Amino acid sequence: MPSEIDEVAPNRFADALLIQQGASNPSGVTRTLVRAINACHRENVSTSEDAAVRLIIHQLAHICGVWEIDHVPEVYSTLTEACEARKRAC
Repeated sequence: MPSEIDEVAPNRFADALLIQQGASNPSGVTRTLVRAINACHRENVSTSEDAAVRLIIHQLAHICGVWEIDHVPEVYSTLTEACEARKRAC
């Protein structure tokens, strides 16, 4: 029985357009991203060049405030330090 991670998006392009309208749940967007990537693999399409995958990632980056990492130096340092601390704790 295939797991959720093996699911393929029936129409990743429609999903991407819906997500661009303002999706705000990182978990849901990420699950949709995985299904879109699976569809690309099935079609032998480069995920880094696929329009749907790129739009989905764009929204995920927006939700997570990724722009701050490149534009506010302290944010990168803070995130890296938090990961280092948690890595040792696990």
